[in-house]
Amino acid sequence: MKKILSLALLTIIGLTAVSCNEKPANGGSNPAVDSLSLEIGTIYGNGFAQGMKQQDSTINLKEVIRAIETVTKADTANHGYLNGLQAGMQLMSMFQGMKAQYGIDINQKIFMNAFKKAFLGDSLLSQEQLMERQAGLESLISKAVAEVKKNDPEAIKNQKAGEAFLNKKAGEQGYKKTKSGLVYKVITEGKGENFKEQDEILVNYRGTHIDGKEFDKSAEPVAFRMSGTVPGFAEMLKLMKPGMKVEVIIPAELAYGAEGSRNPMSGEVVIGPNETLVFEMEAVGVKPAENKPAQPAQPAKPAK
Repeated sequence: MKKILSLALLTIIGLTAVSCNEKPANGGSNPAVDSLSLEIGTIYGNGFAQGMKQQDSTINLKEVIRAIETVTKADTANHGYLNGLQAGMQLMSMFQGMKAQYGIDINQKIFMNAFKKAFLGDSLLSQEQLMERQAGLESLISKAVAEVKKNDPEAIKNQKAGEAFLNKKAGEQGYKKTKSGLVYKVITEGKGENFKEQDEILVNYRGTHIDGKEFDKSAEPVAFRMSGTVPGFAEMLKLMKPGMKVEVIIPAELAYGAEGSRNPMSGEVVIGPNETLVFEMEAVGVKPAENKPAQPAQPAKPAK
């Protein structure tokens, strides 16, 4: 709604002006207020129409009017109804977001039945219970996405292409395959001990699709923890030593799986569903601990 209002305000300049001689229809007892109402209605009507047509040229403007009148004619004293309208808009935005981000169409019948039961129930979940349920949503979303993507032509195509690429590489000289399905080749041997789970490891890396197209590259060594990256990348770090350089092929299930990955700013797809990825990784070493200044000793409290 804020976006539409902004568009309306931006289009005020150049909009069709209302003649000062035009009399407001259905005028009230205050001519000045009536004239103001007429002018605002004309400006916003034009602005909203232009903004909406720019977003969707096929939009039914009469349906837009019907929805606007539902809200603007609502009894302002009926706070429950007005709050319901606002909540409904928020829920609709959430449904649209789930579709755009994950490709999931929420089953609104099931949703509303559960919503009504929870909303009208005699007892509500505690804040701790709500937070616990919310923490489990990520797992449910992943399962739902995997189910949606199961029959997605792009995901099936990527899965087959990735498996063929992995099998080809696994059969080439110098490549090794782990129990999990990771395939890698050591380019430069490292020295010393393997990295530990808690280490912050400085890594130079370059990531490509199996066709060789680059999707990411470090400009300088980047610090990684094994617990903060995809399983295949973490597994490779665990096998490496300082100075070691490898080429590693990460199957989809150890990378971004059926969900793939999008640019968080633009929403652009970076990794497609079920894509196998290729990385060149060079482990520079462990990030040095930051030298924090020693805290001054606190003066002893006087004895009582």
